[in-house]
Order: sequence, then C-alpha cells, then structure tokens
Amino acid sequence: MIPVDAFQTAVRVVLLADPVISQHVAPAHIRVGTLRPAQMPALIIAPTRSEILGRASGGQIVAELRAMMHVWASADDDSNVAQTLGAAAVMALLDAPRGPGFAVDDWERPALVWTEDPGVGGAAHGAIAMRAVIRWKD
Repeated sequence: MIPVDAFQTAVRVVLLADPVISQHVAPAHIRVGTLRPAQMPALIIAPTRSEILGRASGGQIVAELRAMMHVWASADDDSNVAQTLGAAAVMALLDAPRGPGFAVDDWERPALVWTEDPGVGGAAHGAIAMRAVIRWKD
C-alpha cells in the first residue's frame, strides 16, 4: 500500500506546528478534503495523486506523490490572513515533511498560486502544489 495517508498526516503535522498558522487556523480546519470549507480560514489538503516509479534496494517501493493544498480565508478580512497563511504554509514546507513509514528522496519546494475568481463568493483562495518522491518498505 502506498503511504499516502502517512504523507498527508506528515504535512498536516508540519502545518499544525507552525506558530503563524496555528494563530489563525483551528486544528480541525487543517485537514484532508475536497470541498470548500464552511468555516474559514482553513487549509485543505486535496487527495494526493500517486504514481509507482519502481523498486529500490532492500524490497523498497518508490513512488511520486503530487498534492494540492488549498488556502481559504474570508476576502473581507482586512488583515490579509489569506496571504499570511499562504506564505506561512510555503515557508513551513520548505523542507520535506517527515513521517513514519516512508522516506522522502526528492522534495520540490511548494509553489503558491492565488486565484482571482469572483465566483468564489467572499473568499480568498490560493493553491499550493507539492511534489515528493518517496520510498518505503513493502
């Protein structure tokens, strides 16, 4: 089994430990999901895409993981919480997240894009792309 859940949990742990993020976002609002959150601000890790790359020594398996994390905040907030959260999340994830059951062989620094969609309805929304090559013992 590909340790996607362990990877997503490791990303969440990094975000929960960041003092800027924890100042603005309740722990329950940093989660894996697919829908726009009802309560903001929130950091939502979209389901992670995985592709098996092959085998490594010692019976290990190697896979590439790609994930998007969505930053949501009220567009009416004058304190720029959305931009603060986006910057804090990118900085928190400059180094690869670590967790039990897998090792990160390659980590691309996250990339942040803000959307300017009037249909989002009062919410500021950004997306952070993450990519890792991981290895684990099957």
